[in-house]
Parts: sequence; C-alpha cells; structure tokens
Amino acid sequence: MSNPEKREIFHNYLLDSLPLRDYKLLWPKLEEVELPHAAILHGIREPITEVYFPTAGLLSWVNVTPLGEEIEMGVTGNEGMAGIPLFLNEGGAPWQVQVQIKGQALRLEADTFLEILNQSATLQKRVAAFTYLKIVQLSQSVLCNRFHRVEERLCRWLLAAQDCTETSELLLTRDVLAQMIGSGRPTVSLVTGELQSAGLISATRGKITILDRKGLEATACDCYRLVKQEFNHYINERLRS
Repeated sequence: MSNPEKREIFHNYLLDSLPLRDYKLLWPKLEEVELPHAAILHGIREPITEVYFPTAGLLSWVNVTPLGEEIEMGVTGNEGMAGIPLFLNEGGAPWQVQVQIKGQALRLEADTFLEILNQSATLQKRVAAFTYLKIVQLSQSVLCNRFHRVEERLCRWLLAAQDCTETSELLLTRDVLAQMIGSGRPTVSLVTGELQSAGLISATRGKITILDRKGLEATACDCYRLVKQEFNHYINERLRS
C-alpha cells in the first residue's frame, strides 16, 4: 500500500466508505493478497485469524454435511468482507468461506481488525450493515432452495455473482454451480443449455458469460429482486450514513 496521506481507492465498497481517520488506521495494516480458486479462507469451526476484504473475485459461504455434500449459503464480493463471526464475538463459524472465483483481497489480522473496530464507530456501523445484508441473503437463499425451480435459482445465482464481481464473465464450472444451488450436475447442465439456447448466457468449459442480464432477471425468482433491493440500499445508503 502507498502513502496514507494521499488516499487511494481500495476497490472494496465497505473500506472505501470509511472516513479518512479510519483509512489511516487501516492503511498500514492491510496486505494485498491473491485469492486462488477453491482456497479455503475460513474452515468450519476453525479459529478465524485473518479478515479478508475482496477487491476482485467471489467468495462463497458454504455449509458441508458429514458426508461432504456442499450447499452455498451466500456470496461476498467487493461489497464486503469475510470474518463476520469476529464482529459477533465468535472466533469461528459452522460454515466455511472459500474462493469461488479467483481474485484479490486486502487481508487484515483478526486481532488488528478487532482493535480498530473498537476505535471506530463508523467501521462498526459499516460491518453491522454488511452483516444485515448477509442475513437477508441467507434467509432468501433458504427459501429459494426449498421452493423455487432450478432454472430460477440458477438465474438468481448468476445475477448475484455478477453483482458481487461487477463482471459479466464468471469463471465457473457446472459442477460448482450444481453444488452452490443444491442441485444435480445433469440438471444444471440441462438448464444451462436452455439458457444458452435462449441467448441469455454463453457457456463454455469453465466459464459462463452473461449476455442478456434483463432476460436473466425476468427468468429469476423474486428472491433475486428482494436481495438486490437490499444490496442497492446497502451500497447507496447504509454505506453513506
């Protein structure tokens, strides 16, 4: 990182919303790191020793059964952070945070994060706002996976991933998509093919490109619109209050 007296953009909405005083507290402590695909940043019930503020890429909050079956609870991109349990006075969590789409992040030691959190009422407000956004996302994800068709869920996930990464090209396999929305790979492959035939996406090996966002929005369930509304409120209002 460069000179704290000359403020630079972090490319993370939560960090960039902080006033100069908090920027100066954080700047010397942040470390730029790569986020390789499939890396586990926080393991299940393992102590959280570092907090991550993504600047590019996509993180998934994933729950895993004793048999190793996975389902996604939510996603995080450059709007927020990984390390919410620390804010809630918990050292770990019964889920894991893994890199779904490779990228970069700013990393902060957990003890340092808590120290700065205690010094900054604004940082507390920002993390609280992000925590609420994740609760909304989680609650809609549970409802969506229970009641909505695979096509609707897949469109919801692709749109949410684009919101968090701010790119139309998503480096994803069908296996990953199946795990994330709690469906079988054959079904996801079939639905992906239908969306491609409709001109909504382009699907090649290891990559999905969103071609028609409005078409995906029309196909997705209301869960996406509800979460998107809260996402916009978070970005445009809660990070500015």
